[in-house]
Amino acid sequence: MQTSPRLSSSSEDTRTRIIAAARAVYEQNGTRGTTTREVAERAGVNEATLFRHFGNKHALLVAMREDACPVAMFDNAIATLSGDLRADLLTISQALIDRMHAQRKMMCISLAEEDTAALVPEWRGPMEIKQRLEAFFAAQVRSGRIRGDVGRLTTYFMGMCVSYVIARKLWESYTIRPADLEFMVDIFLNGVK
Repeated sequence: MQTSPRLSSSSEDTRTRIIAAARAVYEQNGTRGTTTREVAERAGVNEATLFRHFGNKHALLVAMREDACPVAMFDNAIATLSGDLRADLLTISQALIDRMHAQRKMMCISLAEEDTAALVPEWRGPMEIKQRLEAFFAAQVRSGRIRGDVGRLTTYFMGMCVSYVIARKLWESYTIRPADLEFMVDIFLNGVK
């Protein structure tokens, strides 16, 4: 039996509403204080509908995380690279940090999970971005423009971006300043050239 486009669209709308409601409730209550009943009520659906779409609370958290990390954003940034290593790293860091900054609360929710290690394999979006960044660094290493282990280069570069976003709360503003990104890229490049 084939689903009509209208029903499929309605199903996607429901799923989108549930994810948006879950994000709001998780941001308000944290991971331990959030119930599927509260999420369902906020989304305007019953709990059975939530479970039909996601199966359980853990799967809902995974779906929220994936929704917050669209790989297409990163692919768009990669497509605009110029070939100038410093400029390209600035483009990449800006794309990563802009998206992470927009999803900072979701990042904190994900990191607050008691068993974060068990969730890592399910972080498909961030893992796909990591793979694309590894490919970028592998090409740079092959060309001799930088040196080092590709996995470590990727981990440390992404780590600098994550740290910048998470630590912004400790600093005087949430404004992402170009000078900060330039400084971060220069520190990175000075360590790998």
